[in-house]
Amino acid sequence: MTSLATGSRAVIRSFVEHEHQELVAGIDQIHEVACQLPTLSVNQMSVRVGGVLRWVEGTLKPHMAWEEQWLFPTIDARAQTPWATRLIRYDHRQIAAQAERISSHRGTIEHGPTSEATTEMRSDLFALEALVRANVEREESFLLPLLEQEAERWTTEWHH
Repeated sequence: MTSLATGSRAVIRSFVEHEHQELVAGIDQIHEVACQLPTLSVNQMSVRVGGVLRWVEGTLKPHMAWEEQWLFPTIDARAQTPWATRLIRYDHRQIAAQAERISSHRGTIEHGPTSEATTEMRSDLFALEALVRANVEREESFLLPLLEQEAERWTTEWHH
């Protein structure tokens, strides 16, 4: 392996880690909105949930698309199997479906949600938070190590 390829993988890993740090701020925002939802006015609720949905469309979905179109094929090639990223691709489909579920609440918000509708919206926001947070952790734990040099990838307990 050339040092250029090794350097490229380090740059890619650094970029993805930076992207994930930025995603954490959005994930934390989802959590904050979910916690505050019952105390918000209808207008505030609409604005805050709308902000989450704008973040999903403007930040999260483009990040997932980049991973699917560029990063995952690179990792699959490195691992020499399409199975390396299969679970994470499934995560992305779940995240997109959950975001659509939240988006479907928009009409309910505009007409003043019932207590039950607010609880359901809140649950859906917490579910989105959990899905995205778990996805980021899985990518960092299982995919990013595949970008490291073979000798660096495995800890000493694997060398027995």
